[in-house]
Amino acid sequence: MKTTAINQMIEEHRYIEIVIRSLRDAASALDRSQRLNTQKLRTVVEFLRIYADQRHHQREETMFFPVLVKRGVPPGGCPIGGLNHEHEKGRALVSALDEGITFYEQQRSGSDVELRQTLQAIADLYQKHLWMEDAMVFPMAKTLITTADNREMKKQFADLDQKIGLETIQRLEQFAGSLSFQTGTTAPACGESTTPSVIRQSACS
Repeated sequence: MKTTAINQMIEEHRYIEIVIRSLRDAASALDRSQRLNTQKLRTVVEFLRIYADQRHHQREETMFFPVLVKRGVPPGGCPIGGLNHEHEKGRALVSALDEGITFYEQQRSGSDVELRQTLQAIADLYQKHLWMEDAMVFPMAKTLITTADNREMKKQFADLDQKIGLETIQRLEQFAGSLSFQTGTTAPACGESTTPSVIRQSACS
C-alpha cells in the first residue's frame, strides 16, 4: 500500500478501533460484576486524549479538513461539520470517563452504572465515527486530494508527531496492540485472557 496521508489516518483508525472495542468489553464486564483494571483504563484515557484527539483529530481538523474545503467540500454540515461535532462530543465523554474512573475507584454508589454508560457511549460514538470516515470520507477524499496536497499533509503530519513525541506515539500504539483479541476456546493461563486486558483485574495479581 502506498504511504499517503489518508493511508496514515486509516492505519491510526485500526489502533483506535482496538481500544474502543476493549471499552465495549469493559462495559460487558461491569454487567457481570467484574472489577475493572483502572490503571489500564487511565491509559485508555491517555490514549484517547493524545493519540486519538491531539494526534488523529488534530490532523483532521487543522490539516485534512481544510484541504477538503479547498477542494470544494462545504465546511459545515455533512461530513465535515458532523465529524467536528463528534470530535467535541468525544472530548466531553473522555473527560467524563476520567472522572468516572475516579468515582469507581472510590466505590461511590452507582459509579459502576455511570462508568458503564460512559464506556458504552464512547464505544458507540467512535464506532459510528470511524465507519463514516472509512466508508465515506476517505474514499471521497482520495478522488479530490492532489499529489501536492498529499505531500504537504504528510509534512504537517510529521511535524505534529515531532511535537507530540515519537516515543509517546510508539508507546500508545504498543498499548493498543497489547489489547489485541486472542482466539481459541481453551481456558487462558494465569495472567492471560481471551478478551482485552483492559477489562478486568487479573486474579493472579
